[in-house]
Amino acid sequence: WFSTARPATMADAYADRSYGSDPVGFGKTLGIIVVDFQKAFTRPGGALAGSPHIEAAVEATQRLLTHARAAGVRVAVSYVAYATLDAMPHWKVRAVKTDLFRGMPGTELDPRITAGGQSDYAFDKWGASSFFQTPLAAYFTRHGVDTVAVCGCTTSGCVRATVRSCRDFCLCCTHAVWDRLPAPCFSQSTA
Repeated sequence: WFSTARPATMADAYADRSYGSDPVGFGKTLGIIVVDFQKAFTRPGGALAGSPHIEAAVEATQRLLTHARAAGVRVAVSYVAYATLDAMPHWKVRAVKTDLFRGMPGTELDPRITAGGQSDYAFDKWGASSFFQTPLAAYFTRHGVDTVAVCGCTTSGCVRATVRSCRDFCLCCTHAVWDRLPAPCFSQSTA
């Protein structure tokens, strides 16, 4: 009962079923979410870092934020930090269990992201999504944000979860996301 005919590309498989046929467009007020550009992921030699793609994503995000802040765009910056091991969800990644407790260097935001962002809304999160059990949705609602650009890392994890949480009004900033390999960045940005 499986068809042996395969579409030429994965994009064709979705296009054949009308995915992407109707443009979503933009709303009236843009907001930006920067997901987990913290030292655990961005500092050289960090246990969770280690890809040349991270530098390009941080630099692209830094440029975007400079223009966005100058235009008065609301910027929210999330980072992962836990109070205790008991407060953590179940992780299969040992470095998360050792490097991401409040007050540790790995939880500090990358200074390239925070430069010039005195009015940014920065907050810690415990789940993959920047919306999960945080006041982010209320922050954007209070400021009338109806369109969101998402930047950050990692694309296959926390960025994807954040985009899925706000997908009804989300636009993904594809060149400002990072993962260990380039494929997840491109496959997630087409969703």
